[in-house]
Amino acid sequence: MINYPLNVEELVCDLEEMSVAPQILPQLQAMVSDCNTNPDEIREMIRLDAALSSMILKTANSAYFNPGYHIDSIDDAIMQLGFNDVYQILTMLAFSDIMAKPLETYALGPGQFWRRSVACALAMERLARKYGEDPGVAYTIGLLHGIGMVFIEKELSSRGKEVAFQNSLPEDVAIASEEMEIFGLTHAKVGAAVMRRWGFSDEIVVPVYNQFEPSEAGNHERMACLISFAKRMIGTIIDDGLGGVAMPGPDPLLIALLHLSKEEYQKVVLALREGFAKAQGLVGDVTPGKKGVKKAVESKLGYGNRRIGS
Repeated sequence: MINYPLNVEELVCDLEEMSVAPQILPQLQAMVSDCNTNPDEIREMIRLDAALSSMILKTANSAYFNPGYHIDSIDDAIMQLGFNDVYQILTMLAFSDIMAKPLETYALGPGQFWRRSVACALAMERLARKYGEDPGVAYTIGLLHGIGMVFIEKELSSRGKEVAFQNSLPEDVAIASEEMEIFGLTHAKVGAAVMRRWGFSDEIVVPVYNQFEPSEAGNHERMACLISFAKRMIGTIIDDGLGGVAMPGPDPLLIALLHLSKEEYQKVVLALREGFAKAQGLVGDVTPGKKGVKKAVESKLGYGNRRIGS
């Protein structure tokens, strides 16, 4: 019996918390992924959006990236960061506000959803390189694979409803089954529908939609399968209070699936942890507090003095 039926067509997909319109991100992603794109087109897109320009300048002048002098122009900032890093940084920062908020329906406290999403994005990027997939596309899929949970949370809140799942999020296949019973759809379906409205392409939307049924993803089956691998790696990258910090030893199932030796797998995990530390160094503490997430982000990017090891 469906207790709280949800209709994706009726869900509000606007996010007031985002300083960057989400519709601009798929355009930027497509341009960065296309080797035939004129770099001037990317620069122009960033210049024309005040929020994007501000994010890039502050990031380029942050402690981690700053070359030792103040960068004043967008062109110099992009040259300092590189086009691929520009896209990843912009996407991560654009969603940091909404992802930092607690999702009570899914028993996620402040900051937990952001940490899990970034860890998954980094794992997806790494896996994509191993399997010959587009790392930029994979990063986007990993970062936004659970975005549907945000909209389910918002919808339930607007209805004044509360839902408690029997399973915890790391067992997300079980969560998806409960979602079907309660809502008549899963957060994967909701997220894919919203991302399609924003303008993301099938190569990103279809794997998200079919993350629980990869065999249904058609030409995008491999990327849909990689989501399962990446989500399994989250608990080895971060300590989010759900699956525990990095497992005491290498994950034997992942080692077998990825065809890696234990030593190779440990190197991958170490690199991913370093990448996550870098992301946290850029964004700072995303836990909502008295100052608010956005001010914390701006403070860290504009005046941060910490340097995370590269």
